[in-house]
Amino acid sequence: MNNRSKTIILGCVFVFLLASAYFENTLFLGYIKDIFANPPFAVFMIFINNIIAVSLIIIGMSFYAEFVPAFLPKRKVDYIVLDHPRIFAVIFTIIILVISIMRVYLHLYGRIVVNLVEIIMLISLPHGIVEAYGIYKAINVTLARNLTNKVLAEIYLIFLLAAILEVGFLQVLKFYAA
Repeated sequence: MNNRSKTIILGCVFVFLLASAYFENTLFLGYIKDIFANPPFAVFMIFINNIIAVSLIIIGMSFYAEFVPAFLPKRKVDYIVLDHPRIFAVIFTIIILVISIMRVYLHLYGRIVVNLVEIIMLISLPHGIVEAYGIYKAINVTLARNLTNKVLAEIYLIFLLAAILEVGFLQVLKFYAA
């Protein structure tokens, strides 16, 4: 199988999994209160949701890393992301965090309420920091083409830790709110 065929198949798989993840995420958000009623189940569900998200990021970045050399001529502008994976990983991680925060606001308030203090608090939550590092690492190693099974296991463990921190943090807040 040549690079172009591999890239086309990877792109089709990515689009299919992206559509599937949309439906999974809709179900997840629809039952989120029920999920958080049972903390061990909540850890499991958040971990699965995070794994799906980071796997989509890895597949998407893999598609990009395969697409550029297979379909685009060797121009400096086309390879800027592949030549500087760390910078792009930081930028993309920030974009994902901002979109996630906006989505939480939309889910909680029905609109985006811009309050700088609340945004800073959401970003600085322990699980947010861990998830941001996991996203950064996933993007960086994928674009640098250094993704191995060991690194993938490390990334997934980072997201397991983030799920445990998130549920634990919410349980502590629930305890103090009562």
